[in-house]
Amino acid sequence: MHQEVENVGWMRTQALQDPDSADFKTCSAAATTKGGWPSAVVLALDKSEKMHEDGNGLYVKPVLQSLGLQKAIVEAAHQHGFLAVAHSLSLQGTIDILRTGVDGMTHTSCDNPPNQELIDAYLMNNAHCNSTLATIGILTTEGQKEQDAYARDSRVQKLFSAEDIKALCACMELGKGRSSVEYTYQNVWELKAAGINIILGSDSAGPALGTAYGLTALHELALLVNKCGFTPREALRPGTLLVARRLRFND
Repeated sequence: MHQEVENVGWMRTQALQDPDSADFKTCSAAATTKGGWPSAVVLALDKSEKMHEDGNGLYVKPVLQSLGLQKAIVEAAHQHGFLAVAHSLSLQGTIDILRTGVDGMTHTSCDNPPNQELIDAYLMNNAHCNSTLATIGILTTEGQKEQDAYARDSRVQKLFSAEDIKALCACMELGKGRSSVEYTYQNVWELKAAGINIILGSDSAGPALGTAYGLTALHELALLVNKCGFTPREALRPGTLLVARRLRFND
């Protein structure tokens, strides 16, 4: 989703020229405001991502854009044929931004248990949910023990440097007060039961402690099965066919 502008050109070129590379779509830097999460200014490319982080349940309190402005960005993205997805880690923030017409969320909320208002907001637009369970567990530190086990696996250690392993065992520690990864598990369980599309995303990023490209996606699949009521067969759809349909990977 969010991607630093300076990386877009070479990543897109590699995806086009190297048949072994994954396809590449990006919203470039996400739509935010000065002092907002993560303090970037946006330009929509293949899709548009809106930041609507109110900081509830977090140690940080970003500047929040108005919902009127968010709605205008969503409408502009749709007019140009782009998907509009949004970031929020709070229950009320998620409900509010879904009501602006976004096509999906890039996280699950972690500050409160789900309620019917949340489910109705997803159903209103047929929006999808990118769960990022593993990353939220790292954000709240509740997932550290499991993340350590992945990092110490001999199959993983062959692929990562000692510095990478150290970062993989660390946590972002941004959760505060009532925030809990258990709320994210409840969210996904109930959204799935309501027929809302859950797609697989890891939110892995170079500076994001506790995450690693590929490995965190595998961790996410395991959490869908072990914590959110998916069968192994069901868990494959969010990471393959379903995510391709929702993000318009038509091949």
